[in-house]
Amino acid sequence: MMRYGGLRAFAVAGLLAASMPAFADGAGFPYTDENCGVTTTYDAPPARAVTLSNNATEMMLALGLEDRMAGTSYMANLKISPQYEEAYNEVPVLSPLVATTEQLIEVEADFVYAGYPDGFSESRHTRDQLHDLGMKTRLNTEGCNLGKFGFDELYAEIRSVSAIFGVRERGEALIADIEKRLAAVEEDLKGADAIPVFIFNGGEAAPRAVLGNTMLSHVVSRAGGENIFGDVANRYGQVSWEQIAERMPEYVVVYYSGTAGGQVVGDPAGELGQGRIEILKANPTIGDVPGIVGERFVTIDSVWGQPGPSSIDAVEKLARAFHPERMGE
Repeated sequence: MMRYGGLRAFAVAGLLAASMPAFADGAGFPYTDENCGVTTTYDAPPARAVTLSNNATEMMLALGLEDRMAGTSYMANLKISPQYEEAYNEVPVLSPLVATTEQLIEVEADFVYAGYPDGFSESRHTRDQLHDLGMKTRLNTEGCNLGKFGFDELYAEIRSVSAIFGVRERGEALIADIEKRLAAVEEDLKGADAIPVFIFNGGEAAPRAVLGNTMLSHVVSRAGGENIFGDVANRYGQVSWEQIAERMPEYVVVYYSGTAGGQVVGDPAGELGQGRIEILKANPTIGDVPGIVGERFVTIDSVWGQPGPSSIDAVEKLARAFHPERMGE
C-alpha cells in the first residue's frame, strides 16, 4: 500500500481545502494568546504576517495562510517541503537570514512569527521592540520550553496559530491528519525494540548533541528509536566522544540547518549534512560504534527537525530507516 509518498500531499490538500471557510474577521475574536510569557489580544486576524524561520513558514502554509503573509525569512539555502512549494512561491522572501527590523517595517508587518528563539533577540529585535512598532509576535513554544516537547505541544501550537488567524477548522484538520499518520507508524512498529540513536548537531573537537527536551528527540522516539542523550533535560548541548562510544548508538541522525557561523551555507546538505558524517567517520574514539561502523546515518535538516507540520514527515523517514522491515510503502 502506498501509505507514504507524493499522493499524500494531494490528499492532505484536499482535506484542508474542504475545511477552509472564507475568513470571518469577527468569528472567534477578540482572541487572547498566551505565549511564552507574552499576552496578546487579537481583535481580528493579522493581514501582513512575516515568518522568521522555516518551521514557522511551513506552519502558516500548512494552514493555508499564504494570502495573509507579507514575507518569509531564514530559509537560507534549505528547501521548503514539496507539499508547500507552490504556496511558498506566492510569498515574498525578505531575506535568507532572519528578516531585519527595517525589512519588517518596510513590508508593514502586523504579525511576526518565529519558530526559533533567536528570531527575537537583543542583537536583532526583541518582541517588546516589535510590539512598540505595532507588530504582534509569537514564538513557537519549543523556544521557551523548559520540559519535554512532543506532538501534544505541537498540536497546541497549531491550535494557537489557527485561532490567531480565525481558521480553527483548518488547524483541527491538520492535527487530524498528523494523528492519523502517527497512528499508522505506531501500528507498523508495534512490538519493535527501540533502537539507540545519537542525534549529532555538529562539532569536531567536542560534539554537540540534540538532547531530551526537543521535538526532534520526541520524533526519534515516535519513529522507534531512543535518543542516547534523551535523559538530559535540555534542548542542545555539548557531550563527549567517549560518552557516545560508551552508549553505542546503532544509528546516527545528523542534524543541520542552512547556516554556519551566522552565514548562509551554499550547499547545506553537502557542506553540513555530509560534512558532519565525514567528521564522525574520521574520529577514532567512536570507530567501534555500531552506527559508525555500519554507516547508518540519516540526515534531517531544520525544516523537518524543528517542530512544525513536517515533524510527521520526519517520523516517517526515521521509522523507515530504523525499522525498514516493518514499514509499509
